[in-house]
Order: sequence, then structure tokens, then C-alpha cells
Amino acid sequence: MKPTFSIFLISLSLSSPLMAQDTVVPDIDARRQSVTNLERHIEQRRERMGELVDDIKTLDRRVEERVDEIVETLQQYKDSEESRVRVAKLKADVMAALKRSIDYYGRNRDALKEQLRQANPNVPRENLEKDLAIFDERIEKRVAQITAIASTFTDEKELEKYEVTSTSDSSWSWGWFGGFDENIEISEAWKQNRRETRHTDSAREGVVNALQDSIDHLTQRNDYLAGKLKGSNLSDLEKELYQGEIERNRALIGQRGAQLEEFTTTPTPETESLSRNEAHEVEQLVQDSRADLREDFFAIFRKYAELNGERAEIKKLEDNLEARRVWLKDYDAKQAK
Repeated sequence: MKPTFSIFLISLSLSSPLMAQDTVVPDIDARRQSVTNLERHIEQRRERMGELVDDIKTLDRRVEERVDEIVETLQQYKDSEESRVRVAKLKADVMAALKRSIDYYGRNRDALKEQLRQANPNVPRENLEKDLAIFDERIEKRVAQITAIASTFTDEKELEKYEVTSTSDSSWSWGWFGGFDENIEISEAWKQNRRETRHTDSAREGVVNALQDSIDHLTQRNDYLAGKLKGSNLSDLEKELYQGEIERNRALIGQRGAQLEEFTTTPTPETESLSRNEAHEVEQLVQDSRADLREDFFAIFRKYAELNGERAEIKKLEDNLEARRVWLKDYDAKQAK
């Protein structure tokens, strides 16, 4: 009985125009409604994306204001015989932190470059290019801030090592032909200059080496990219990206050379010496600001990762929406004939 009944149903479906139409004609109203629903869904996701962008901008603005404040503060001061090397150490510590932020931006920049090399990245290409420009801007700003702080390090000075600290009349022992006894000690100014420069020379040299290493790396990178462009197996997209990177690197090589020249030839600006207590207060101010900065800085990248997730999801939804619109357009065109 079952086989016979199944054959009957199949035969009925093939012979009945009504049932045949139901199996092939889609629910057009439902399809049109799905487009409206998807548009509403995308709008909701865009609102969420806008909130994330606003959060990131607020955090970034706060970070930049605080970093600017720290750098400007440190540029004003130097150590005294009382503070010894407290300010110099603080400057070197902040410079190291700025270098770490450069490295962090650099790693995220490399990830963006990898996505841009893809023919169809998950995140819209225009978003990736804008983010890349922002990271480049932040890296260059940090480089300038490091050199600005390092330029205020105390220079090694040609000071008299010894000084007369006191004299005494020795005529009581020399009679009428007596003289003076002199107490000669190492100059405190000389000792302070030596203390400071021992801590700052290595940091200053590190800046010079870093700028020169950057020039060398960019030059080598351009040589490599120029060789790649001579190959015949590159896509148009790869050629465009490589050529753009070469031009950017050329500009950076010139900029690094100018920074190196300025750093090594510009005289150290006048700065204010701090007492021990004043140096301690500045140190506390900077450390407190850095603690807040650290949290805000990493919050930016946590939200940035969330933002990219939203961008990828919206792009997927928009691709789906476009496919549905194209299908409906084709369907309507066929029905109009």
C-alpha cells in the first residue's frame, strides 16, 4: 500500500498546476519583508558601531591630552644636587613607556596591512585605510615626544672638578711669614653633572640609534619592495599597496633624517632645577597619570577589537541585503515582461 500511495502523491503533484506552482514560486511578500527586516537589523548594528566609535574617540582624546601633559611637564625640569637623578630616571622611564606604545601600535598596524592585502577583507577597505592612517599618526607623534623629552637631558659640561671650600689663616705657626691653609674638595656641581650624564647618555644614545635604525630598516624595506615589484606574479592590488608603502617609506626616511639632525645639533633648552621634594611631587603626578593612561590605552584596543567585529558583521549583513535586493530586482523585471 505505501509504495502505491507514494506514487499517487508524486503523480498528483506533477499533474496539478496549483501544487506545482506552490513548489517553485517563492513567497514574494515574505522576501520583500525580509529586506525590510534586514535593513532594520543593519541600522541597529550601525547604532551600536557609532557608540563604539564615540567611546574610542573619547578615550583616545583623554589619552592624548594626558600624554601631552606629561611630556610638557618633563620638558620643563631637570635635577638638582638635592634630587640627584630622580628627574632623569623619570624621563627615561616615560620614554621607554612611549616606545612600548609605538611597538603596540606597530603590531596592530601590521595586522591592518595583512587585511588590506586580502582581495575581500572582512572589514570594509576604507575603514582599514583610515585606521592605518590613525596608527601612523600616533606612532609619529610618539617618536616626536620621545625626542622632545630626550632633548632636555642635561649635557655633560666642562666643569672644574675641584673647588676650594674653605681657607684658614696659618700665621700663628708661620710667624710674620705665615700663609693660608686651603681645604680643596670635589665640586658638588661637577659630581651632579657626572651623576646626571651617566643616566642620560645611554638614553640619548638610544634615541640616536633608534632613529638611525629606523632609516636603515625603511631603506632595506624599500629595496625589498622594489624587487617584489619587478616580479610578474603580483596582482594589481599588491602592486598598488607596495608602491604606496615605498612612497610612505621615502617620506619617513627624510623625516627621520631631519629628526636625527635636529636632535644631535640643537642645544639643550633651559630647564628648571627641582629640589628633592619638588622632584618627588612631579614623580607622583606622572606616575598617577600613567596608571590612568595604561587602563585607557588598553581599553581603546579592546573596544577597537569589538568595533571591528561589528564592522565585519555589518559588512556580512550588507552583502546579504544586496544579494536579496538584486534577486528581487531580477524577479520583478522578469514578471514585468
